[in-house]
Amino acid sequence: MFMFMFLKTLALLMLCLITPWVSADESDHPLLSRYPNAEIGKWLYTEYEKVELPSGPVNNEGNLHADALIGDLTRIRYEIEGVSTFKVFENYRNALKTSGAKLVSVCELRECGGKDSGLLDLAAGVAGGRYYIGNYYEKPYFARAKLESAQGDIHVGLFVGGYDGDVWVQQVVVEEVPSQNTLISVAKDYLSVKPEQAPSGDQRTPEEKQEDHPMMARYPGARLSKFRSVEYEKISLPLSVVSPEGTAPVKLDLIGDISQYTYQAENVSTLKVYQNYLQAIENLEFSLDYSCELDECGGEDASRKLGQRMAVTGGIENYFRNPYYFVASRNAPQGRVVVAMYFGGFEGDVWIQQAVIEEKGTETDLIKVDADQLYQEIQQSGKALVYGIYFDTDSASVKAESADALKAISDLIQSHPELNLYVVGHTDDTGTSDHNLSLSSRRAASVVEALKADYAMESDRLEPAGVGPYAPVAGNESDDGRRLNRRVELVRRL
Repeated sequence: MFMFMFLKTLALLMLCLITPWVSADESDHPLLSRYPNAEIGKWLYTEYEKVELPSGPVNNEGNLHADALIGDLTRIRYEIEGVSTFKVFENYRNALKTSGAKLVSVCELRECGGKDSGLLDLAAGVAGGRYYIGNYYEKPYFARAKLESAQGDIHVGLFVGGYDGDVWVQQVVVEEVPSQNTLISVAKDYLSVKPEQAPSGDQRTPEEKQEDHPMMARYPGARLSKFRSVEYEKISLPLSVVSPEGTAPVKLDLIGDISQYTYQAENVSTLKVYQNYLQAIENLEFSLDYSCELDECGGEDASRKLGQRMAVTGGIENYFRNPYYFVASRNAPQGRVVVAMYFGGFEGDVWIQQAVIEEKGTETDLIKVDADQLYQEIQQSGKALVYGIYFDTDSASVKAESADALKAISDLIQSHPELNLYVVGHTDDTGTSDHNLSLSSRRAASVVEALKADYAMESDRLEPAGVGPYAPVAGNESDDGRRLNRRVELVRRL
């Protein structure tokens, strides 16, 4: 009974260890060459992964001891024709002994059990499903070994199974490495004075620096897949994954400028990426408001939903395995800054969902939108500044939140039938001048169309125009200045 429990638990642990797989630059591990004429069926390398490697035997309660390890993980499946599992296993065992490895655990043939012990599920997991495994679980052998090196301990797991004179070898190598959590560069002065240069130690290309948020560089080697930036938008961030029955989930509701990113990193664990971003957040002196790791983030369904909530497009495909998530915040002169990040893995790669929210005061607080106030300004200076007409970044579509400002302009026109106006769009000075000039013209035209459609304005009383960044009312060096420059003006037209 103990042997049955040992083998079944062994199979489950090895299944977790050696799946899933992904094709990559396939090569033998430097420690062990392949058996002559063996071909690689599957190969996967993952940096700094957390694994549990069984060492056996079971204790008196029938439980299997397993060592929790963190290290660089290499998994290889070899396929060999016309040879016995015994011959292959003996060659591997001899190679390990010759290298000075300590054999921690070994089982042979019946000691390893048959398909009823869970070995078939183990082999099927390696291949990607029972359909692909055939019968390569017969005449099994297993060995666990440990070697010492100057860089750290190296652990090897080998499972050898055969069918009809052929053999599949499942090889796992875990190289223990110290934590490396200082890979992400940050710009601390972003939270006080916006930096003119990239963070020190930054290895990104000029294009990558332009794509990333100025406060925080991407994980080294990661590729930006999706990006979204919205001015003055609402967002709700989960601060709990599993709530007590009958209670609503805890959420953090925010309003501010939102920048969202989806990055893809290859051959690395979610753990390593997560730890590096946590260190970056600590370097920026943020407070950690909430975090969850692995099972704390709920089961597969909860993890998938959490990732989808954080994703730019709402989709994360299969990248919700081994999840990590955190929300952190700190105060800055411009307002509170909140960073939320979700990390999900699949087949040795990681998708990083990042959101940076910079809280702002209500833009309608800049100048109260009121028909009488607008008319007084026009009488005094020939123009009136209008805030509270909202657009998404780089979009000319008027958002629904603009209704109060549009209603004030409509009231102004209806109350003063003699008044004809230019509706003039303005932008800040970020981006190229030509693009901003075009954007401001399209936004002004959208405002006029919205007034005609929703308030039945006469077409000859309103004429749209755009001047881009050429008539600022404040400097563009600060957030507050750029915010003032993004406006619509009503100019008296004779």
